[in-house]
Parts: sequence; structure tokens; C-alpha cells
Amino acid sequence: MINQSVPLFEATPRYVRVGGRTPEGFVQFAFSVSDPELNVELIMPEPMFEAFCSVNHVRFLPPETPVAGQDD
Repeated sequence: MINQSVPLFEATPRYVRVGGRTPEGFVQFAFSVSDPELNVELIMPEPMFEAFCSVNHVRFLPPETPVAGQDD
């Protein structure tokens, strides 16, 4: 049961899957709310990424593994 004093969105789990880092110090990642399969891809400088994750209380997902026979 969700605490009624906390808005539903605030109580919804959030996920981050890091896709990579650039030489310039940016983090590429997928962010999702509630359903890890439905996400948006974002890129942020490392310090901003760390603050974003902290504010959103994210759960980190493992890196995606490539599917055999599938081209990007």
C-alpha cells in the first residue's frame, strides 16, 4: 500500500540504465518511470547525472546485452 501523503508519482520507482560515457565527460543513459522497458534516452555531464540520480532515487539496471543476430 502506498502512503497516501506521498503523491503517486513520487512513490513510483525510477530506473536508470547507463549506456556509456563520452570522452568529454557526458553520461548517456536511459531513464524510466515504473516500467524499465519504456524509457527515454538522455545525456548529461557527469555531475548533473549524479545529482539527477540522487534527486530521483533511481534504481540502477545492468547494462543491456546485445541480442545475437540483431544489428544496430
